[in-house]
Amino acid sequence: MTTETTSQGITPEVLAAIAMKAGPDWQAGRHQPRDREAEIATPSLDEMAAAPGATQTKYRVTYARVGRHGGRDGSKPPAPLTVWAVTADGLAEHIATDVRPYLLSGGAEVVVDLEAMSGYILAGFRTAGTFTLEALQVAEGGAA
Repeated sequence: MTTETTSQGITPEVLAAIAMKAGPDWQAGRHQPRDREAEIATPSLDEMAAAPGATQTKYRVTYARVGRHGGRDGSKPPAPLTVWAVTADGLAEHIATDVRPYLLSGGAEVVVDLEAMSGYILAGFRTAGTFTLEALQVAEGGAA
């Protein structure tokens, strides 16, 4: 059995695995439309378990720029994300999942400032994106 390789010595299988890991549209900068059923995500079970009965807030995250292909050099930024969260960390997790297809770096970190209602995305030592937050709705928590 022979295996083809590119001029760099990489097999097609390895290239396919890299493309799947990076996401389907990282080169073109196209973000797959979100599933309407999943667009308004709820807090994760881990987030709710850490703060049972906590107040949840529904946020709209509006991206100014994400990565090299999301709002840079005339391209459109990702569509706004609407998500429920209990904590800033939980909100950051939702945002990180949403912007992953736009980033070449796998180790991106999202920083959320709920007082300033804004945040940024770090990839390595560089800022890979910025966003603003808008609180749309609050669901008061009850006794745990």
